[in-house]
Amino acid sequence: MSPLQRLSALSNQLIGSSKVQNRAYTMSSQFTLQSTLALPNSSVKIPALGFGVYQSHGPTCKKSCLTALEAGYRHIDSAQYYANEQLVGDAVKESNVDRKDVFITTKILSPGKDEEETYQSLVESVNKIDEGGYVDLFLIHSPSSGPQGRKTMWTALERLHKEGKAKAIGVSNFGKGQIEELKTFAKVWPPHVNQIEVC
Repeated sequence: MSPLQRLSALSNQLIGSSKVQNRAYTMSSQFTLQSTLALPNSSVKIPALGFGVYQSHGPTCKKSCLTALEAGYRHIDSAQYYANEQLVGDAVKESNVDRKDVFITTKILSPGKDEEETYQSLVESVNKIDEGGYVDLFLIHSPSSGPQGRKTMWTALERLHKEGKAKAIGVSNFGKGQIEELKTFAKVWPPHVNQIEVC
């Protein structure tokens, strides 16, 4: 069984839905695993197709990441909320793929009590994925923490970006007004990414 077939079988096991597999197949006919897109306001290029690890835990998460990397994926999408950043990092370390060749996205869901605590939470995520290294993209997972929470997370992300611990920063599921709100205080604007969920 090829790595891509093993990955497909593992995905079906995890998700139990051929609909997801069919949607992935349709997208793969439009993009290859080597296709990249340039991020706005940045020199970073993101692989057009990525491997998400939502609701993937323990040995299954690590194994699926290793299989995805073996199959040619070069983008893995994780999050603090998924509680699997360490597993993603471990898989990349154990793979035969250099860290510089794997694009890793992670996300923060809610701020700490202040910007410093929030920043430390970001650094903790980076270290789980790549001890002393970096992530390629760090996003605010949701706009749900309100204007002050969004500001706290964004300014902490800007610090992480300035220090080279995140090559790009962005948001997820933000509306136009919430993105415009960032403009009033952001040093990095517009966000490099607004990742949206399409159902």
